[in-house]
Amino acid sequence: MSQKQKHIMELIPIFRKIIESLEIIKKEVVSKSGIDYKSQDARMVALDSIQISISSVGMWIQCCNSLANFHTKEGVFNEVDFLQSVGSGVNKDQTEMIMFEHLKLGFMTLTHFKIDNLFQNILKHLNTLPKKTGYWNLTDAILDQCSIPKTGTEKEILTAFANLRNSLHGNGIHRTSNLTLTIDEMEFKFINGSRIDCASWEHIVVLLKANVDILGKVLLSDKVRSINTEIKDDFASTINQN
Repeated sequence: MSQKQKHIMELIPIFRKIIESLEIIKKEVVSKSGIDYKSQDARMVALDSIQISISSVGMWIQCCNSLANFHTKEGVFNEVDFLQSVGSGVNKDQTEMIMFEHLKLGFMTLTHFKIDNLFQNILKHLNTLPKKTGYWNLTDAILDQCSIPKTGTEKEILTAFANLRNSLHGNGIHRTSNLTLTIDEMEFKFINGSRIDCASWEHIVVLLKANVDILGKVLLSDKVRSINTEIKDDFASTINQN
């Protein structure tokens, strides 16, 4: 945890607010585009998936926190029973670090994949998918279609999230262009060849919230909200809704 965030349970109300923000965007998309709320439209699928990912992480955190409340009859924390309950061979602090670190990295990666896939689906529908691959070109194309500057804060926020995900390929080292930005008083610094030190839970949640705000701008832009037919999601279209 950071100095500002004293306990991982502090993430739960923040998660709820982000889920609520996604719900507002979903309802606005339905209202403006006329698509069915329960449809397999790529916009609804992506927003649903991000909500589910956030909810899942929240449930895991609360589950782990409840396990940590093992106490003896005398009210003393029973570390042995706790460690046995999760099958750990190391101490409590190491166990929590291992469990939450993997949860955090998986959450960050899966969430970013959903955003990446959503942008691809929208651009495919508009027949404007860039010939050059890569998230940088993808975000340039989606921002351009939505009349959002490609050199502004939105581009930096989208790039920062991609930098965190891509750092996993580089074993925690940033391998592309330098980028420094501040979101809600939280600094994100990416220096080529240097270790990334902005991947705490607090950093990821702040960055996710900022990315969700951009999703709202993209999905409610004139170009995208005017799409009143379902945008295909290849995987979702294979699911039988009956």
